[in-house]
Amino acid sequence: MAFETVAVPGGLLHLWRTEQFRTITVVACWIWPLTRESVTAVSLLPHLLLRGTRRLPEFDDIQKAFGDLYGSSIHGDVKRKGELQTIEFAVQVPGGRFIEPGLDLLGPALELLREVMWEPFLESPGAFEARRVSMEKEQHRKRIASLFDDKVAYAAQRCAEEMFSGQVYGAPRYGFAEDLARLDGGALYELYERIRNGSPLHLFAVGPFDPELLVAWAERNLPAAGAVKRPSVGPLYTAGRPVRKVVEPMDVMQGKLNVGYRTGIGWGDDPFPALLMYNGILGGFPHSKLFVHVREKANLAYYASSRLDVHKGVLYVQTGIPSDRMEAAMEIVDRQVEAMARGDISEEEWTWTKIGLQNQYRELRDSPYAVVDLAFTGWLYGRNRMPEDLVRDLESVTPEAVAAVAAGVQKDTVYFLQGKEGPGGGGAGV
Repeated sequence: MAFETVAVPGGLLHLWRTEQFRTITVVACWIWPLTRESVTAVSLLPHLLLRGTRRLPEFDDIQKAFGDLYGSSIHGDVKRKGELQTIEFAVQVPGGRFIEPGLDLLGPALELLREVMWEPFLESPGAFEARRVSMEKEQHRKRIASLFDDKVAYAAQRCAEEMFSGQVYGAPRYGFAEDLARLDGGALYELYERIRNGSPLHLFAVGPFDPELLVAWAERNLPAAGAVKRPSVGPLYTAGRPVRKVVEPMDVMQGKLNVGYRTGIGWGDDPFPALLMYNGILGGFPHSKLFVHVREKANLAYYASSRLDVHKGVLYVQTGIPSDRMEAAMEIVDRQVEAMARGDISEEEWTWTKIGLQNQYRELRDSPYAVVDLAFTGWLYGRNRMPEDLVRDLESVTPEAVAAVAAGVQKDTVYFLQGKEGPGGGGAGV
């Protein structure tokens, strides 16, 4: 599995032609720096662009035009890659030749994508229409609010906010509700123009396509841009400081204990595969230390796991526990992290984790979107880690390498969303 990168005047094409799929997946991305001033507006933009184009003025018009191409589809979103936001439009279209010899569906789909990205519906020159801006702001308010409604996601975000206090990296994925009031059609269009003109396009394609068609389309349609430079995703989080502890009472039924750790290792570092093994053994699977000791043996947690932020070199532990058992749960979590530092890893934990991780990465090969995400991250770091690379690298990880990772793991932030049945609390909510 390998992407071929082709430079065109308006950006870079990353192409993986394969017969593995009967559909063609195209993901077009702009990259923009993550800032406090623009995080909310950037997060709103792809949804606003999908509300209408010059020729197809309504959202339903766009969806129908794609649907008429034998069920093709488009969706837009914003993702976070370190201290960058990526504005992404993903198109999926059937391989036309599997329907009818000589049938080209990719060309018309690319033309629709071009309209969405470069021919938005405007109220007047230099401004998006006020009506659809208002509608999209209301939808965005709901996206932001949905984070609060999902208390597992809310606790995870709050832990990150506290860990990265004073840094924009702690900002929620969709930004801040209080910023929406100042966003109007003119301000959003000005930002859109800055992104469109200042960010070369990255276009990823996976499937049974004709590479020459994609290159010709890009050369014909992409606005000229300067040399494509690899933007910085920002440094790893390595700040040494005393452990920060935050308790937030809320009328919820279940407490959420989240703990952030500094690892000093990120995607581009040689020990990264060993960090994957460390995370898997600690909390990545049902056989992991956290799941077994916090959930099953102590019967303390409704869930207990760990996950990595590969861009900042941060590991998060997440547990759902009774609100009056925070100290007991924290003690058990500490013991598992200490066990990892001692190299206390059973043969069963080692074997099942390696098998589990390798199977996860093999399965990623069946998802064009997952493969594109890995390829994009690899380009940003100048270090490819495609599924077959990760499977191979995991095979060569040693216990000594995991022990070296464990020696550098440092507790940084403890965040506890405390339910009202906890100390000093009353009734329980949802």
